[in-house]
Amino acid sequence: MSTTLRVSFRTAGCCCLWLILLGASSSVAWGAPYSFLSVSGNNVSGNAASTTFSSNNFNGTIAVTHVFSSPAAVGYADNVNSLINPSQFTALFPGTGQVQGHLAMTVYGDPSNPGPGGPVNTSQVIFDLTGYNGNLPDLVFGIWNTTDEIALPAYNVQLLDANSMLVPPTSLIYVGNQDNQLQVAGRHKMQLNLATGDITAPTLINAGGTHTDAMFYKGIPVGTQQIVVTAHLTPLNLIGDGVGYYFAEPLPEPTSGLLLAVGLPLCLAIWRRKRRG
Repeated sequence: MSTTLRVSFRTAGCCCLWLILLGASSSVAWGAPYSFLSVSGNNVSGNAASTTFSSNNFNGTIAVTHVFSSPAAVGYADNVNSLINPSQFTALFPGTGQVQGHLAMTVYGDPSNPGPGGPVNTSQVIFDLTGYNGNLPDLVFGIWNTTDEIALPAYNVQLLDANSMLVPPTSLIYVGNQDNQLQVAGRHKMQLNLATGDITAPTLINAGGTHTDAMFYKGIPVGTQQIVVTAHLTPLNLIGDGVGYYFAEPLPEPTSGLLLAVGLPLCLAIWRRKRRG
């Protein structure tokens, strides 16, 4: 083999190796690192509400149901997901653009009949994870716009584990907080106590905002059956508190076969051109 051919072949080989390593090491080059699950629902409020989060990467679905303490606890916008679709969180999840979420609304206790300690309206939003086939520890769960107008905590998050036991979300890993860019700005930063599951909002971020920003967590243990968010709303008004929920999953990495299918023909073309030269 001549010196020219040896140099050309070596150059093409280095180029091919560089292309494959670049594709394998950089998910950003292949698109956004996360994809939010899409949302569809029956647009019925209260205990008959039904919504489904669907993976866009063939990882199954997450079914959502509601349980209210009474019809008086059901907010007028409960399960009307169009009111928060679209949402946007591109600071935490670059490239995701406009995304969909689920809206649940619980009415505060009646201020005209406070009684000792005040009547409390309660609700549970239940996310059934048994139909989701992706890797649960990588799945991101987000909550947006919980109330800051009554004594906190008003919301609590628990996990139904593989043994059908409700446990605090101690395993969750904090991803970040961000305002919903296409909805009202938050007034306080939402915070989750992992030891208890209680949600509070101790930090003011915008005096002119409304309620709270959004917070996101991952690290759901394998085998977890449900995420259960319980609201206890004391007297304030008869309007209610609308809360948005979101799920996002990592985009799949390109397979080695795809990298070879793209990179190898390009490398051969470079080698042939150099050989002809």
